[in-house]
Amino acid sequence: MDEKKTIDYSNLEEKLAELDARAFQRAERACRISTDPTPDIMYSGNFRARLAAEALGVEYSEIMDSGLQTYSAIINHVLVFLLGNLEREIHPKN
Repeated sequence: MDEKKTIDYSNLEEKLAELDARAFQRAERACRISTDPTPDIMYSGNFRARLAAEALGVEYSEIMDSGLQTYSAIINHVLVFLLGNLEREIHPKN
């Protein structure tokens, strides 16, 4: 079995916070062009991998070539980041 490349995603949330809406749109566009059928794009693993790749400054293929545990951790960090912001808007702290 080939050795999987290690990706340092320890600062992923900070890097995601630096992205703008255009990064979101680029990732969504790339997924739609590749016929990703996910109705809500935030739940697409491909979308979250593309967004993570842009945030971390790596190629999308590097994320996809990582080991399953790394890939899963990265895309789940992205989802938590995206939904965490949504939760703060819906349920603001007093």
